Amino acid sequence: MKKNIFLILCFVLVLSCNDEAYDNDSTGDSSPALGASDYSPSGNNAYWIYDVAVSSAVVTEMNFAATDSVYVSSINQNSFLLEANDDGIANGSMTIVLTNGSLSKTSTTLVFDGGIDLPDNLADLGFTQDLSIEGMTLLDLDASNNQELYNEERNFSENIDLDGLAVPINISSRISTTKINFHENKALNGTNYTNVFEGEFSLNIEILGTFSVAGISQTIPILDEQDVLKTSYYYVENIGLVRAETVQGISLSAQLTTLLSLSGVDLDIPTNVSIENIEELVDFALSD
Repeated sequence: MKKNIFLILCFVLVLSCNDEAYDNDSTGDSSPALGASDYSPSGNNAYWIYDVAVSSAVVTEMNFAATDSVYVSSINQNSFLLEANDDGIANGSMTIVLTNGSLSKTSTTLVFDGGIDLPDNLADLGFTQDLSIEGMTLLDLDASNNQELYNEERNFSENIDLDGLAVPINISSRISTTKINFHENKALNGTNYTNVFEGEFSLNIEILGTFSVAGISQTIPILDEQDVLKTSYYYVENIGLVRAETVQGISLSAQLTTLLSLSGVDLDIPTNVSIENIEELVDFALSD
């Protein structure tokens, strides 16, 4: 059972943020007369290179440094696709999202349509729900500070296989994006930038499982409602994404750990996991 519980953790541990503070020289509630294309250039041959640092005090095998080379792979009027690296596999949390769908622009917005791929071992457990996202606004230059740009709530049920036992589960999730601030000046990655859009992406999730204990059916939380993923991202005019900070945390419910203990199951995995993923822009080109 502990192996399968770990696989459940892997489902919600998909991506990862640094709580490091950055000084703001000045902030504002609205942007100057700029358009979304100024914040998301998509010319032919455009590319961005990011240093990626991933770290976890608990899951130490996740500690690594890498480089993501992100480039525009195709353009169709106001929509475009991004790809990463020669093998198409990104390391940065935000880059993983951006390269797994399409981006489209209006005069003031940048919108994402795409999805999250299920790992093979998770699909083998029986998770079959569609994790697609449609119309998720990442950037809106007309929005006020702290205004929610997108939200979607989903509820679905599955049966998963735990050591040959079919366990009914119910998953409730909420995906949202928010404009946090617009900075006239902000220091990021050791560089002072002007006209910086700061946004936030978050995934809140709750998982309930129905277990049979001594012939009595009990529904208990596997994960209490919690933010399992939160990304702060920064777009700069005439550059694009310059930094993303992702923190991912999972805390197994006390009821689950108690049930497993009473059942004689040695969980042998951490009940609290946190992974950080930092993406810093180090080079870019905006060829037309």
